Parts: sequence; C-alpha cells; structure tokens
Amino acid sequence: MSTVAYKCPNCASSLSFDGASGKLLCAACGSQFDLAAMEAMYAAQTGNGIDFETPTEGYAAADVAQLKAYNCKNCGAELITEGTTTATECPYCGSPTILPDRIDGGIRPELVVPFTISKEQAQKLFEEYFQGKKLLPNLFKKDNRIAEIRKLYVPYWLFDCDADATIIYNAEKRHTTRTDEWETETVAHYIVTRSGSMSFENIPVDGSVKLDNKISESLEPYDLSKAIPFSPAVLSGSLADHADVDAAECEKRAVERVKSSITQAIRNSVTGYTSVTERSKGFSSKGGKVTPVLLPVWLITTVKDGKTYTFAINGQTGKLTCDVPTDKGKAFLWGAGAFSGVMGIGALILHLIKQLGSGTLLIVGLFALIAAICVVAGLIGQLKQASSQAGAADYVREGGLSLRQKQDLFLYTKTNRRKIEKQEQ
Repeated sequence: MSTVAYKCPNCASSLSFDGASGKLLCAACGSQFDLAAMEAMYAAQTGNGIDFETPTEGYAAADVAQLKAYNCKNCGAELITEGTTTATECPYCGSPTILPDRIDGGIRPELVVPFTISKEQAQKLFEEYFQGKKLLPNLFKKDNRIAEIRKLYVPYWLFDCDADATIIYNAEKRHTTRTDEWETETVAHYIVTRSGSMSFENIPVDGSVKLDNKISESLEPYDLSKAIPFSPAVLSGSLADHADVDAAECEKRAVERVKSSITQAIRNSVTGYTSVTERSKGFSSKGGKVTPVLLPVWLITTVKDGKTYTFAINGQTGKLTCDVPTDKGKAFLWGAGAFSGVMGIGALILHLIKQLGSGTLLIVGLFALIAAICVVAGLIGQLKQASSQAGAADYVREGGLSLRQKQDLFLYTKTNRRKIEKQEQ
C-alpha cells in the first residue's frame, strides 16, 4: 500500500497533523495548512489517456474487382485508382515509373469528400498566389510554370472522442505596498483544481507518409457534411493514395491535439491570479472512434533552380498552402523600414510637443519594434506557408468545455520586505 509524505510548500520540511486545530503543522517554519488543500495538492492523477476504437473492415471482393493499385518505383507511394484508369505518374514525385500491385490488406474508406474545385480553378489559384507577396524570393517573380498538377484523394483517419481532464495548478496572488523606507510584497499561494470534459468530432490526421503533416493540416478544415459513401466509381479520373500510416500511429497526433485543446480550455477557466503554473494533469476518454476517409487535394509542383516546390490546394474549399520559403533579406528590410518610419514619426511628434527625451524615445522605440514585428509577421502570413495546427478547436462539438470540478484552495501566505534605497526614492 502506497503512502504520501506531506511536505511544507513553504520550506519543504515534513508536516504533522494537529488534532486540536485540524490542520497540518510545520515544526520548522510554523506554517499551518488546511488538510483539504494539501490533499488536493497531492491528489493522484488517474486515467489511461485518450483511446480510440480502430476500424478493421478491409476492401470487399467487389471493390477489389473494380480497383487497381500501383507502387511508385521512385518514392514507394502506393496509389489506388478506379479500375479503368491507367496510371502514368506518381502524384507525389511525378515519376512515370509505376508498377501494378494489389490492394489486399488495406482498410476500406467509409466516406469520400468529392472534388468541387476544378483543375482550371486550381491552376488559377496557383497563378494568383504570386501576386502581391512582398517577401517572396526573387526566383518566384517570373516563369512560375506548373511542372505537375495531380488530382489526388488523400487517405485520412477521422477521430471522435469524449475527452476528460483533471489539472492541478499552483497559483499565486501578489500584492505590493510601499512606505517611506520599505517595500512589502505579500504572496498568497493557492492550489487550484479543475476537471472538465470536451467532445471532439472528425479530427483529421493524414494517413500518408509522403504528404507532410504540416501541409495536410494547413488545408483544414473540410466540410464532412458533404461526404458521400465510398465506392470505386468515385475515384474515376483521379488517383487515391493507399493509407501507409495506420490508425494506431495517427492516433498519437489526434491525442496531442485533443490534449492541447482541452488543456487550453481548462486553463482559460483559471482567472484572478498573478501567476498560474501546472502541477499535474491526467486525461481519459470514452467513445473513441476512428473513421477512414478520402479527402480531395490538388498537388502542384514547380521547379526553381533545380529544386521542386510543392503547392497543395484543398479540393473542396480552394484553400492553398505551400513550402515556399521567406526571403530573409526582404524581411529584414521591411522590418527595418517599419521601425525607422515609426521611430522617425514618433521622434518628430515628441519634438513638436517638446517632450523629446531619453525616456520618451525608449517608449517610442518599443512601439516601433512592435510595429516592425507586426509588419513582418503580416507579410510572412501572406506566403501561406504550411504549419502544424496547435489543437483541435475546430472539431469541438457544440457546448465546448463542461466543467465538472472548480476548486480553489488557499495554502499559505509569504511576506517579503525590502528596504528602499535612497537612490530609488
């Protein structure tokens, strides 16, 4: 049987229970603590984490008869096409060397989101991308020809679950007072407990190892209400990637996003403190479900100075992302220009109102730095570079966070005094 040795939060000495006062006492520093607060502080976190039920249904014999699968000899991608399609190139690397293979053993998709963006629309989105991008490297200023454009159904796993979390925080409230000679800071320490649940639906995780997760997550969201049941005929005229990352592996990414979202939502419920830090947390779930689907993506590549750059377009919404880099030299010049402009205008205004001084110039400099950062960040955002999603807020079911426990318990107060030097006064 395990035991818990309670330590003084103030000095880390052992605590003993005093029957007369009903409190835990520290013989070393004389502090007293409520039993409930200390029990909450040392509460064990339980839960087996976030779990999902994985589908196992493979392709039916009728599906196999209508589908063909190919392996790219260059990059290894396994692709599925409608039975009458002749595959001539790989949608990932563009290689024309594709060999027939089988689809046996794969998990049959349940749903497909059809393409609503045409090839002509995808080409136009690609062409329009290069207009007005101030931080675009110079090699993209002309001759932006499409090397390959591919209509691809990408395999995804959709994750649903009802997630539960309990998080314990160390929290502080600080108050400072000053007299003629002394500055006194009082720090009140609390143990804060929050428990709550959130329901998630259709969190997508890309099941293809060839497509960078940053690209696939940057194409979100898809409208799954427009999905239709899978049938081989849907793939006519397109290629479909075979899932080569199984649900168990993709589950890790879904769990990360679930934990990130529920952790942030619970943290937002802790207010009124000067500082809050996590002490411990635990997660559990129920109703975890996985659905295999195919989602539409236009993959476009262009070659610059011997290097291939990838553009991906959501085949349903037209949202575009890419791996085009930022021109760092241009970013510096734009940042420096913004800083100089704001600094110059600020200094001129201070001069006119006769408030020009080192202190006021420092304030203007801080504003100029913030303005420069905002300008550069905005221009980088225009490039639509692929990036990972922090959480799964777009997939929270209606109602959001449901708090089950909201407990704030006072621990102790610590006072610090500092003599104010004459120079400070």
